[in-house]
Amino acid sequence: MRMFRRVTIGMVLAGVAAPSLAANMDREHLTQCKSELKRVYGEDSRMKLKSIKRNRNGNQMKIQAVVADGENQMITCWVDRDGLTNIVDKNGVALLTPEFDSSDKVTQNH
Repeated sequence: MRMFRRVTIGMVLAGVAAPSLAANMDREHLTQCKSELKRVYGEDSRMKLKSIKRNRNGNQMKIQAVVADGENQMITCWVDRDGLTNIVDKNGVALLTPEFDSSDKVTQNH
């Protein structure tokens, strides 16, 4: 009976902790996307999260960006599980692509 109680308590605690961890990652990824979008559109642009989809590979967020001239842009931002950000506009055109570590480049010397 004690073992059953311990397992039940453990499962309840894990069930409470998991959404909290997911919410922290959502906030972290949203902050990362907003930071990158401000780099693209400027510091005076505003961002509003419209939707978020989570999967094991990372988060996909739909963000409405209001740029300095008042124009609205719907942006999709992916943050993968390694923390790389990829941002595309509503037409699928990349606004920001992942940066790769240049130390892994292969060169061909003659």
